[in-house]
Amino acid sequence: MIFGPKTIAEFKSVYSGQLLVRQDFTNRYVTTGGLTQSGGLVKDIWQSVLKKLSQDYELRTKNWLILGLATGTVAKLLPHPAGIVGVEIDPVMLNIGRQFFNLDHITNLEIVNQDAQKYLSRSKQHFDYLLIDLYLGDQLPGFVYTPSFLNQVKKHGSVAIFNHLFYDQAKKARAAKLVKVLSSIFPHIQLHHVLTNLMIICG
Repeated sequence: MIFGPKTIAEFKSVYSGQLLVRQDFTNRYVTTGGLTQSGGLVKDIWQSVLKKLSQDYELRTKNWLILGLATGTVAKLLPHPAGIVGVEIDPVMLNIGRQFFNLDHITNLEIVNQDAQKYLSRSKQHFDYLLIDLYLGDQLPGFVYTPSFLNQVKKHGSVAIFNHLFYDQAKKARAAKLVKVLSSIFPHIQLHHVLTNLMIICG
């Protein structure tokens, strides 16, 4: 007998719509509109880019800022972090993280329930690495593509990594727009394709 994924909990969010916590044989993950928002494929995507990053940078005992913490998938992948600030706008997603993904047990994690743009505009802290994954469903907030926001990212961190969907012409065009603006702000850009995502490494 073949067992498919099961929905083990369902939530409503003003930011993300209907959120489903799903469990298959090996993974627990969160979806909205059929897209994985946390866990599952999100873990695979970020594992791949962190492995690539480790070839050129020292990742251990560094300070990290995650814009789009969700349930903490990426935070759990960071090697011996000195500190992590995880910013997440959606309190429902944080609640799911605490109930189903042990979010409150991640070492050296400070959770901030706030809009990412507002957080950057007010924060005085500098980080070794910034990870930006601000998707709500399949959409990024418009401010992510603006020079004002991207300059704030550069101001707050030495290296920034952006996650951008890359599976149809519209999303590829939006990704190209983001890369173009980032190239005018950061001296070095690397592109890393993983599954249907483009990971943009800026340093």
